[in-house]
Amino acid sequence: MPKRIKKPPVLPEQRWDWLRRSEEDESVPKIASNDGYDVRTIRRHIELAKQEREVKEARATVLRNALERHYEDLCSFAERLDPKTARNITNTLSLADGNFMETALRQHLPRSPIWSYLANRRNLQQEREELLMEAKERIEQTVRAERRLDQLLSAGLSGVTPGIINALAFQVEHWSLEFQGLNVRDNLRTEPAGEGLVQLCYGFSRMDIVKIEDAEGHLNTLREIIEDLEKNIRKWKVFDNLRKTNDEISRLGRKLHEELAVIRLRRIVPGRCKYCPL
Repeated sequence: MPKRIKKPPVLPEQRWDWLRRSEEDESVPKIASNDGYDVRTIRRHIELAKQEREVKEARATVLRNALERHYEDLCSFAERLDPKTARNITNTLSLADGNFMETALRQHLPRSPIWSYLANRRNLQQEREELLMEAKERIEQTVRAERRLDQLLSAGLSGVTPGIINALAFQVEHWSLEFQGLNVRDNLRTEPAGEGLVQLCYGFSRMDIVKIEDAEGHLNTLREIIEDLEKNIRKWKVFDNLRKTNDEISRLGRKLHEELAVIRLRRIVPGRCKYCPL
């Protein structure tokens, strides 16, 4: 009786070839005949190759989904950094995750100008807050030193000083952003405050309650004082610096928006980070 020769183990490449051929309509008996293997061996390894393929496809699907979600997180964070889109975000990352995502985006794009734009913008925003504080302090000093208010204060109108200070602080902030702000023609007015009484107002700023017959004279005095103060404020160096700082913040915001738009619209971020799916 001839000695049986043991065939070598079937390699993965072989069973993948059998799977391919079987799916191309080559019958299992024919494959067995052509390759010199038992039909049962062919069938077993074809089934094994199918299982391996399913596992590989499942892993590829998981990896693809993980990559898609990773890119979505990066794009969402880029949207959050954009001053023009941040206000419209409804599903924002937590503060902790935001810190992680900044690290991730920096690792993906270490040489992007985004980082210098953000740093410069933060510095300018801090400078803006300091200038606003300086302007408001000067407004308070100027209003409290205004001698024309003495006649109103003597008449018991103690609310006009803080009322003017609040209104002018509002003006400075809005003017520096190129907004119109208040104007004495339309916004310096009275509102009913009870029988025979009205409240003096400049826009949102409520001042004192006075008798109706005294209101017009008080309004004329306030109009003259406020117009002069507003005219002078626009000439202040601190106001000019505040306006220039806001212009620079806007300019950087536009450049930042353009860079971040590339990330959001491409939807794929080049490079790698430590959070990238393996």
